[in-house]
Amino acid sequence: MSTVVSRAARRRWASVAGGTALLVGSLGVAPWAWSAVGVAPTSASAEAVVERALASGDVSYSATGESRGSLALPDVRGFGGLASLVGGTTRTRIWWAGDSHWRVDVVGLTGEQDTYGLPSSTTTWDYETRRLVTVAGEPSARLPRADDLVAPRAVQRLLSALGPTDRLSLLPARRIGGRDADGLRVVPGDARSTIARAEVWVDRATGLPLRLRMVDRAGDDALVTTLSGVRLGRPDDEVLRPPTTSTARRELETAPDLVARLAARSTWQMPDELAGLQASDPAAAGTPTYGTGLVRVAVLPLPGRLTREVVANVTSAGSVSEDVAGGSLVRVGSSLLNVVLAVGDDGRHAYVITGLVDPTLLDELATELLASPPPLRYGR
Repeated sequence: MSTVVSRAARRRWASVAGGTALLVGSLGVAPWAWSAVGVAPTSASAEAVVERALASGDVSYSATGESRGSLALPDVRGFGGLASLVGGTTRTRIWWAGDSHWRVDVVGLTGEQDTYGLPSSTTTWDYETRRLVTVAGEPSARLPRADDLVAPRAVQRLLSALGPTDRLSLLPARRIGGRDADGLRVVPGDARSTIARAEVWVDRATGLPLRLRMVDRAGDDALVTTLSGVRLGRPDDEVLRPPTTSTARRELETAPDLVARLAARSTWQMPDELAGLQASDPAAAGTPTYGTGLVRVAVLPLPGRLTREVVANVTSAGSVSEDVAGGSLVRVGSSLLNVVLAVGDDGRHAYVITGLVDPTLLDELATELLASPPPLRYGR
């Protein structure tokens, strides 16, 4: 069965509000396992599976998680642990009461880092450094965190981005971690996407996404993220509460990383269209996203005073600068995620351009921006 996502379905997905009964349970640890034996085919359509997954944000559960990425990005100073997050294995413990009340612990060989999601803030507790950092609000742009790669969140972001030309089809149901799961294949409708296909498995009873497999155009697994040991039911409130230890070094921030700081300081009035791609929200002139469906490109204007530092960090990690009309380009790439740093000859205009798209598309946006630099934002 194959289908194309309808406009009406996309509107419904955008307005879905999740709500499920809370069942009693506790955290369990179990190895991830799946089996196709004895699982009856689903009677739901591919669109219905998508809608159930998007409506599952408030399904309460506890679980362990594992994400494995094979994106060979250089470890660039200023971009935190992005390279290891998308290029290695991350193991997590998850307690989820809803989209605005959750906890995700990253368990590593040298320590543990816990992130607590609250309605108006996010708090991170690092056991090793004794740092308790609270970020007020949600930045307009930021680097990915480990909780972004937890299977339910990763699947929901993928499915919420689907466009009218992206194709859906059902996969055979599986038994994942002791639960019946309906399978879904997503194929981008635009060949400029670096995603060849994505495979999703969704818990039949609750709609909770249990597994995501993203395959690149070479046919290799670029990202696989899975839940195991799932226990339904609201976690205890004490588990969801950030620590109050008196020995912690407490910090309050509004911009948790370099990307968030750059987004907050944007000075240019970005165009409503680049390389034939419309801005998804032209009013958000500082950090727009261009494109639709699974071909989307984020453009982050880079303040001139930080350009040299960022270029030096990227080139020191092995990337090479190439002169083009109006400036220069520095490319950072992998099988799935590509980045172009575009720097204008005037020394004032510079941009970080990135997406799960072919690097030639990023070059098109970059050269267009360098050829026609945007003016200052109104009122600045």
